[in-house]
Amino acid sequence: MKKIKGINRKASKNKHYKRRIGYREFISSIEARKALVKSMNLMDDTFFAAVMEDTEVCTYVLREITGIDTLIVKACKVQYHIRNLISHSVILDILAEDDTGRVYNIEVQKSNEGNHAKRIRAYQANLDSVMLEKGWDYDLLPEAYFIFISSFDPFGLGDNYYEVERKLKGRRNRVPNGIHEIYLNTKITTDRDITKLLQYFKNSDASRDDFGPLSDKVRFYKNDEKGGVSMCEKVQRLIDESNEELRIKYAKELEKKERALEMKEKALEKEKLEKRKLDDINLAQAAEISRLKAQIAAMQGS
Repeated sequence: MKKIKGINRKASKNKHYKRRIGYREFISSIEARKALVKSMNLMDDTFFAAVMEDTEVCTYVLREITGIDTLIVKACKVQYHIRNLISHSVILDILAEDDTGRVYNIEVQKSNEGNHAKRIRAYQANLDSVMLEKGWDYDLLPEAYFIFISSFDPFGLGDNYYEVERKLKGRRNRVPNGIHEIYLNTKITTDRDITKLLQYFKNSDASRDDFGPLSDKVRFYKNDEKGGVSMCEKVQRLIDESNEELRIKYAKELEKKERALEMKEKALEKEKLEKRKLDDINLAQAAEISRLKAQIAAMQGS
């Protein structure tokens, strides 16, 4: 089986690259960057990738999802490019390999657009093509897990965990081919054990500490000064190493978050201004009431 190769780091050095769409182009101040990082959660591509780059964190998350308690991730790549000259290339959010040779692809998805099941099918095909050398026996294909985590219920059946099983039609007999396909979502809450983790993906509260190394890493990036700087650098690196399409996607995503923060700040300022106006009105009314009381008292005294 082929080893997981590193991310192509030449993308940002391409002489034909016209203009780098960078994180610092629209996140100018330190305070703005801190606010941006605090507003992120694990359903954001950039934050998810930065957190999951840590093999200990990746191991924890995969153990929780797969139920394989002995799983140990030995390699984890983010935004892993599989390029094809004559067919559609793909970019995997997370590609990990454990100490037994099993591979794991994890995708996070916010927008409910496109055919997600066929997208996973394309990822399977592309990954198999790079995992099996020419002339090798098919038995050498590794066991692979494809995990799709979305902010919506992809099948609309009111559950937050779906696992695809391959069976003979009209029979109960399973036909295992080494592929495990799991769909999770943060929209639906159930009594499944995985629900707490999925809800944490949605809110990523830095005050929580009940998700082991995952909580530690989220807290480090959101609350620690060095962690915030490190996250900004990681986001910049992810943008730099991505292709043009992904750079634009990241830039738009971060720009959208900054606009949301600006709108929130303006709303707070407006609220403060309205409160000050209300306080002024109250003071004026109180003064008028005092004046009237004084007049009444004077009239009564005379």
